Amino acid sequence: MNPERTPLLAANWKSNHHWEDCEQFVDRLQELKPDYFNPDFEPAADLLICPPFAYIALLGSLLEEAAIYLGAQDVSRFNEGAYTGDVSAAMLTDLECDYAIIGHSERRNIFGDSDEDVRDKLVQLREQKLLPVLCVGETLAVREEGRAVDFTLKQLEKLKGELQQFEPGMLVIAYEPIWAIGTGQSAEPTDAQEMAQAIRDWIGKHLGTEHEKQTLVLYGGSVKPDNIARYLEQQDVDGALVGGASLKADSFAALLDAVLAVNM
Repeated sequence: MNPERTPLLAANWKSNHHWEDCEQFVDRLQELKPDYFNPDFEPAADLLICPPFAYIALLGSLLEEAAIYLGAQDVSRFNEGAYTGDVSAAMLTDLECDYAIIGHSERRNIFGDSDEDVRDKLVQLREQKLLPVLCVGETLAVREEGRAVDFTLKQLEKLKGELQQFEPGMLVIAYEPIWAIGTGQSAEPTDAQEMAQAIRDWIGKHLGTEHEKQTLVLYGGSVKPDNIARYLEQQDVDGALVGGASLKADSFAALLDAVLAVNM
């Protein structure tokens, strides 16, 4: 973790939690981390919560005075219009979201999101000045073939034209090896560093020096309180995108404690 970049701990709740769960989570997090509920607090590590679409407004109201970012788990590739079931970037702006996750492997593999879809979503987010958390990563078969880095960088290459339109500091890249998401398996910290460094080098080559310095590169894939520090100790890993371990306030706070310990 580079001290020049503020680390980001991002919670992806996926299709979990209901109204009462959201309220209980925030109440408990406020007990554990009261500083983050002071709007004037300047954190050493940033927090981002991405609830299901149905609860973005609720979380927004619960976190209104908190120094915690709000995000969505996806966004429509279209502007507003006759797109039943979609949520546009303008709607996310209206809900005061700061970020949106795009390109997650579950969106790609289950819902069929293509590289072209991800590119179109980048366009929508850029126009609304929302920060994308762009997910990239390889399957187990690709890693076993020794092609993990090439495969992941090609995902970025397909989006290069649109990524070049973003201002420095307005992009987050999340490296999530598909075989480690929700499986209990996790990449070795050295593997995460190898990929994060390759991503950062690619950014410097194709997007420029300021992007290379300012772009956060997160690791995601079975991140837990007892292993997150091993990733954050790596030079080019700036935080984590966390699924299951972010669902309970106690474990989310423990994750934050580990991040802050590394950052001290």
